[in-house]
Amino acid sequence: MLGTLRLLLALAVAASHTNLRMFGLNPGVMAVVGFYLISGYVMAGLIRRHYSQGAQAPAFYLDRAIRLLPQYLFYAGLTLAWYGFTQANTQFLSHAPSAGDLVNNLLIIPLNYYMYNGSDGYTLIPPAWSLGAEVQFYLLAPWLLVWPKRLLAFGLLSLSVYLAALAGIINSDWFGYRLLPGVLLFFLLGAWLQGLHQQGQQRQAQAMTLGVAALATLAIGLLFINGNLRQPYNFETLLGLIFGLLLLQALATRPRTRWDGLAGDISYGVFLNHFLIIWTFYPQGVSSSQLPGFLALSMALSCLSQRLVEQSLLKLRHRFRKTH
Repeated sequence: MLGTLRLLLALAVAASHTNLRMFGLNPGVMAVVGFYLISGYVMAGLIRRHYSQGAQAPAFYLDRAIRLLPQYLFYAGLTLAWYGFTQANTQFLSHAPSAGDLVNNLLIIPLNYYMYNGSDGYTLIPPAWSLGAEVQFYLLAPWLLVWPKRLLAFGLLSLSVYLAALAGIINSDWFGYRLLPGVLLFFLLGAWLQGLHQQGQQRQAQAMTLGVAALATLAIGLLFINGNLRQPYNFETLLGLIFGLLLLQALATRPRTRWDGLAGDISYGVFLNHFLIIWTFYPQGVSSSQLPGFLALSMALSCLSQRLVEQSLLKLRHRFRKTH
């Protein structure tokens, strides 16, 4: 049932970029944490099933490129064409692109470091900064996920960075939500849960999930007392961790249905296309009454791009996995 969960998270990200808030909190932040957890879970299963040897890392990277790049390049190309035609400046398209801007968008990873390189001044797909974090996780994943001691060591290092961000010692937005040293923790928690499920250790998986949720709840209480809970995205990332992990535990082992698969297929396009839709059809912003139509349009366009751009590559990717 992870396809349905991914679509709901993508819709939450899209809605958050219309300035939708829930009790003053940003639902998109919680959704991104959920994506990190799911990615760690799914990549752990993929690597352990198909790419468990270090020598197979290049094949894993190619598998991920076939999955991520076609729709990403499709929507990036559409946005570049839209900008060339309209010459409309936005917050994330604030100037004519330089060669460096185009390289940043092509490589994706530099977008994750916008706070250092200024790449957010020309980002064709603004949420792609989180794809940059995900791609970096992919680069590490074959060397981490099949060795429990490495997973534990890197998890503890990332936990220390995340705790420093929560405490305000380092920037809570950058290191608690965006940059890999802090958010690697979320990917690895998803991977840990997958390992427990794969080994049939359902009680241990439930205990782990409830234990992490309890610790995150305790952290919320302590941060509320010392005044750090309202530091940028502390509350949202902790809530995203609690609810994301509980949902992952509840849904990951349920049988996948046809409709769940369709929802999962649509989710990536929604994540990629909603800014282009806002810029094109809602330049004055999306009102609450327009939100359902906006989300429906995003899903419809995603269905089209998934069918035209990605569907032909699905069988190729599956055949590729079988050979490894």
